[in-house]
Amino acid sequence: MKVLYGLQEHGLTAGNRIILSLETSEETLTSLWAAFLGGIIPSVIQPSLSFSDYNPAADKAKKIFHILNDPYVIISHRYFTNWIKATIPESNLVDFSWLTRSDGSPSLPDLYPDDLAMIQFSSGSTGDPKGVKLTHRNIISNILDIIAGIRLTDEDVSVSWMPLYHDMGLIGFHITPTLVGCQQYFLDPVDFVKNPSLWLDNLSDRKCTITGCPNFGQALVNRYVTRKRSSTWDFSGIRVIFNGAEPISTRIMGLFLENLSPFGLQPVSMFPAYGLAEATLAVTFAPLEKEAEVKRFQRIPLLKDGLALEAGQDEENFIELVNLGKHLLNCTIRIVGDNGVEVPERTVGSVHVRGENVSAGYFKNNPATRQTFTEGWLHTGDLGFLSEGNLFIVGRLKDVIFVNGTNFYAHDLEHVALAVEGTAPGKLVIAAYFDEQEGRDKMLVFLVGSDSEPMRILFAGIKSHLLQTLGLGPDMFIPVKSSDIPRTSSGKIQRYKMVNRFLQGEFNVVRL
Repeated sequence: MKVLYGLQEHGLTAGNRIILSLETSEETLTSLWAAFLGGIIPSVIQPSLSFSDYNPAADKAKKIFHILNDPYVIISHRYFTNWIKATIPESNLVDFSWLTRSDGSPSLPDLYPDDLAMIQFSSGSTGDPKGVKLTHRNIISNILDIIAGIRLTDEDVSVSWMPLYHDMGLIGFHITPTLVGCQQYFLDPVDFVKNPSLWLDNLSDRKCTITGCPNFGQALVNRYVTRKRSSTWDFSGIRVIFNGAEPISTRIMGLFLENLSPFGLQPVSMFPAYGLAEATLAVTFAPLEKEAEVKRFQRIPLLKDGLALEAGQDEENFIELVNLGKHLLNCTIRIVGDNGVEVPERTVGSVHVRGENVSAGYFKNNPATRQTFTEGWLHTGDLGFLSEGNLFIVGRLKDVIFVNGTNFYAHDLEHVALAVEGTAPGKLVIAAYFDEQEGRDKMLVFLVGSDSEPMRILFAGIKSHLLQTLGLGPDMFIPVKSSDIPRTSSGKIQRYKMVNRFLQGEFNVVRL
């Protein structure tokens, strides 16, 4: 109430917009609920520590500031002076410490289900951030579905390293647990990346039952536990590990479960799910208390004809996909072909979602809204198919590489390339661009390392393996630094940024 009164002292009333760019969970969540109670519309973003050099978080903050039409920005005291150096006017900056000094009774406006509750900015894996408009109805509908889907109760304990400026961190691991009153613990994402044992220690010490970890995080844990592990870890109480946010790697998931099984982690705890910010958070859940189902499909029919035919045990050329389950109660899914007509089961098409959890559109972005939302249906940008009502995702439409009449998916090509000795998850990225002169897609392979004879030998091995396995040869190899691989807040690789830098001549190219 003190913080809400402080916001109102700054002239903020119901319907006004604010940006929350705060250092700690305590500051972020206090400000968030103050805004909710006052009908003020918050956007939680990654705190930017500096505006002096190019900084993705700072660049995104400035873009969001202008999208929201010059709102107030609530900032942690420690970084207030850094923000003064930004192009954002100082008159729009509010030091969080000022709000806590306020002492008075705030006014509480009447709020309604279809009022705008918050603007959630998409993670930006394929472009600039877009502000997803979420109403109270959208949020409540989705969190009630999540609670029912995992049977969440006040006896559960959640531990999360997912950032609060991401939908899974904020809605999945704060707002949802708050509704049932269960204990929740947060780790700073940067601390997790530097030292995954902090998350592992807390899972054990806090007797965690609910957590989340997509590919990116699982790969970090896998690398960590090969070097160091604790004999005192006990993960036997964990019943749900949300696995989503990016296409699920069966290799990484399998190794993660294998590495942690000696400490009591049960395979049934792995919980594949599908969702996106435009649908508040969750769309499908795999069956609870069952091992993640991995199915093998014939590669050629799937890639060339879009037909999901299961592969036999003796078949070598297959793609493994994870069953992401059925749609939640208050939403539904359809798969649509290029002609806009719904396709039969086991046929690849565009994934569309409709329901009470689906946003009405993007804030002040009518072109993107018209492109993404049609008659209540959300065009997710993902390609997939249904099998007995269960969703399988094959890739992102914008990550498709079209060669010789066949659609290849970037993450699947990476999966194939990782079979080459010397490669590692997170160190290899495959992308493409359309060459206007040659009239075709050209495939780029980015690999962490420097141009050297061993690197060229590894490049040659990757090229040979892709040619032998898929009949597809990369056009160019590009050595990069780890820091050159940009990711969203949930760990998804932003391939388009790497392609843009390549087209601008910022990388050295190796041609074999």
